[in-house]
Amino acid sequence: MEIKYRLGKKEDSKQIAEMIDIASDGIVSYLFQDLVSGMSPVEVLAHNLENDNYPHTYSSTLVACDGDEKVGMALSYPSSEHKITDETRSFFPADRLEHLSGFYSSRIENSWFLDTLCVIESHRRRGIGEKLISLTKENALENGYNTLSLIVFADNALAISVYQHTGFEVIQKVELRGNKFIKHQDGCLLMKCEITT
Repeated sequence: MEIKYRLGKKEDSKQIAEMIDIASDGIVSYLFQDLVSGMSPVEVLAHNLENDNYPHTYSSTLVACDGDEKVGMALSYPSSEHKITDETRSFFPADRLEHLSGFYSSRIENSWFLDTLCVIESHRRRGIGEKLISLTKENALENGYNTLSLIVFADNALAISVYQHTGFEVIQKVELRGNKFIKHQDGCLLMKCEITT
C-alpha cells in the first residue's frame, strides 16, 4: 500500500507521543517520569501534544500513514523555540532540565529545527524517513528558512547515515550524559543542512 503523508491531527497525539518516545530513546521517560500521578510519560506527552501548545504540538507534526496505521512522524519548528522556557521550568524538575541543558542550549540560529523523526521498526528502510525529511525541508522553506538543523545521538549510526545521505553535516558535539533512562554514553551531534530549491 502507498504511504500517505499529511499534517498531524489532534487524534494522532497518542501515536505521535509513542513515536517521540521511541526516537528519544530514554529522554521522554527521563523528563516525564512520575510527573503526573497515574499517567505514564507517554500519556503526559500525548496530553501536552493534544493541547496544541506551540511548538510541541500535533499541529507541528507531519505524519506518515500506511492505510489507517501511523508509521512515521516528523516534528519541526524554528530553532529559536528549541530551548528551556519559564513554562518548561515550572513543569519539569530542575535537576532533569540541568541534565539536559547542553541539549537544549545547542542550536543553529535562524534554522528550522527537526525536533523528532521516527519511523516504526516494521516500516524502516522503505524511504519513509527520507520523505519526511524532504517534506520538512519544504516546510522550512515555506516558513522562510534555508537551513534545517537537528540533534542526534552520536552513536546512532543508522540515523546519522540517513541524515548525511539527505545533505546534513555535523557541526558540533553536544554534551549529554547517560543515566538509567538514557543509555547513550557518547552524547549527541548537532547537524545542519542547507536547503536548495
